[in-house]
Amino acid sequence: MNRSYLTTLTPLRGVAALLVVTFHFNLLVMPLIDPAITQLHRRWYLLVDFFFILSGFIITYVYGDWFENRVSTASFRRYMAARFARIYPLHVITLLWVVGIYMLVVQVYQVKLGRVEQGVFDVSAIPLHVFMLHGFMAVGSGTWNTPTWSIGCEWLLYLLFPLLILGFRRLSGAGRYGLLGVVLALYVYLTQPVENHAMYKPWLSTLTNTIDDLRFPGSFLRCFAGFLLGMICLEAYSRQWGQNVLRRSGVFLALVLGLAVAFHWQVPDTFTIWAFPLLILGACYNAGRVSKLLKTRPLQRLGDWSYSIYMVHMPILFSFLAVQLITAPADQKPAGPVTYGPAGPIACLVYLLLVVLVAALTYRFVEVPSRRVLNRVLKAKRAAEPEISFS
Repeated sequence: MNRSYLTTLTPLRGVAALLVVTFHFNLLVMPLIDPAITQLHRRWYLLVDFFFILSGFIITYVYGDWFENRVSTASFRRYMAARFARIYPLHVITLLWVVGIYMLVVQVYQVKLGRVEQGVFDVSAIPLHVFMLHGFMAVGSGTWNTPTWSIGCEWLLYLLFPLLILGFRRLSGAGRYGLLGVVLALYVYLTQPVENHAMYKPWLSTLTNTIDDLRFPGSFLRCFAGFLLGMICLEAYSRQWGQNVLRRSGVFLALVLGLAVAFHWQVPDTFTIWAFPLLILGACYNAGRVSKLLKTRPLQRLGDWSYSIYMVHMPILFSFLAVQLITAPADQKPAGPVTYGPAGPIACLVYLLLVVLVAALTYRFVEVPSRRVLNRVLKAKRAAEPEISFS
């Protein structure tokens, strides 16, 4: 297969990241739209599952041939070094950012945290975050830089990927259809009422047929199902499945509109999730107006910044929360009634602009240079290592 860079997928990451940021703003800061008008924005947690699917697609596209016949120590270490250099530097920096907020609020100003904040700032969870093992945590609200529960889960999948692709490539055609059945079964299992969410329960308890469960093993199974679906999606792409239909710009736009309608009407996640691989295939196949739009410089840059957008948006929000806790502790500030108006969308727009600005800076001064340094260091250490393999 031609391993050229799939430029039309890059902006999808950026758009998905912004929708996740908007979802969290609506959930944790102030409401944007009255749910009586539309439920559209309440299902944007599914864009995290889009990341899982896209990750399975891209990882298989880039690294699948490395492990098609065997897994050697040299190829595994080279692969894991590349993934580590890609995600770890910004992960640890944003973790330190949030730990610094905690130290300021609790140690310096000695603010007494509420039950929710105590769950988020769980000191015992820091070592798990450092070693990216927090994907194993059974905490519904997440801890520290809370969205990184998904990074912890993906890290576990990165470790398993060489064995997954080794088995996947040996499946027959019927076996791969059977794997689709496994993915469907996982999503059916995950689609259940959300309960016992320390942070999200009051808001999400009204949702039905949702897979938004951050508790292990539900969190890992979400990642696993999406990653497998992404691998299957790449197999479809390699066989040019549905190309004659999905390459059309009108079909791509219809998929986007269909997703919006599904979000609005609260279609069960078990069904909605299957539009994402079609969207990925459509972006890959398209050579018309959609492709031209996706290849524009602003959208490409937004895609480049997507990981930073995802990683910095909660520390920024926590920074504002810290100011609020210091100036008016939660136990001294009565909760007001939920209101809707222009203030929410305007504040969200300002927040999005701030997140994108900070993300552009962290991409340039953290992600790129640290990735280059780590790749050089890890490459030098790998140079003289013996190779071991198993089939």
